[in-house]
Amino acid sequence: MRVRIRYFGRFAVEIGKFSEEIEIPDNSRVRDLIRILSERYPSLKDEVIEVSMNGNYVDDDSPINREISIFPPISGG
Repeated sequence: MRVRIRYFGRFAVEIGKFSEEIEIPDNSRVRDLIRILSERYPSLKDEVIEVSMNGNYVDDDSPINREISIFPPISGG
């Protein structure tokens, strides 16, 4: 399955791009995508990664759809 990933915050800076399309296995879950991205971009390996699909944050067991946003943890006041 081909998916489009958008990177935000320091992840976009560390990776050197704001978005990309990659091929992942059909029926992948968020945890599979995080593993794939951590292998592709070692700087993400020990990071906490927030994933959003359709404007909603999702958990590691969620199935992947074709539009994904990847964020570092967001904090502030």
